[in-house]
Amino acid sequence: MSAALAHEARQFLFSTRHAILSTHSMKYPGFPFGSVAPFVCNQLAEPVLLISTIAEHTKNILENAKVSLLVFSGADDLQANARLTLIGEALPCDKLDADLRARYLRYLPQAAGYFDMHDFHFYRIHIEQVRYIAGFGRMGWFEGDALNADLAESMLAAQEGGIVTHMNEDHKDSLLQYCQHVHNIQADHAEMIGIDAEGFDVRYHQGEETQGLLRFAFEEPVRNAMDARKALVRLSQACKS
Repeated sequence: MSAALAHEARQFLFSTRHAILSTHSMKYPGFPFGSVAPFVCNQLAEPVLLISTIAEHTKNILENAKVSLLVFSGADDLQANARLTLIGEALPCDKLDADLRARYLRYLPQAAGYFDMHDFHFYRIHIEQVRYIAGFGRMGWFEGDALNADLAESMLAAQEGGIVTHMNEDHKDSLLQYCQHVHNIQADHAEMIGIDAEGFDVRYHQGEETQGLLRFAFEEPVRNAMDARKALVRLSQACKS
């Protein structure tokens, strides 16, 4: 697997929240158990899921943490679009991690009520192997380390909230320009909801309706707030050229 395709796989992983989680069934030993599982990636490109302790998946994970996560774009024709299968271990992570919780809720605000319930907990997928199908003739296996190579040095986890707040409070016009320039979408309102090493996401509105999320990819990975500022300035300049 080439480094370029591994990088493409990482960009794809950061760009979607549609997945099917498969765990080893406790009720029916030897069989996989799969169900839809919305997720948000952390800054290490590890999918993070919020799961109830009474869910079948939790029972299965506590017995056998080895899981598979099929990630897809949500497009109508799944066979014609990219998809990513992640094989790894589901590990508990701190539900009280303020940065992770804030990031998760910006992407999935409908999950806010779950945090008031004691039986919901975060699990992150520590990725060991990856199968990426980008399209016809472009596919392969690679190790999980290739997917999150060099992300350990990223400082964005602690800086993301400040970047997002700054952009939404001081650069609202720039966000609208990004939507027009990159996606040819005339938005009435736009808000950044997350930024990672590979790019950032914007929720846009037209009139009173929330239309969805737009993904903006960086030309090269960013590691900290200064890198992000430079990348956003370059994009603003491109919008005006």
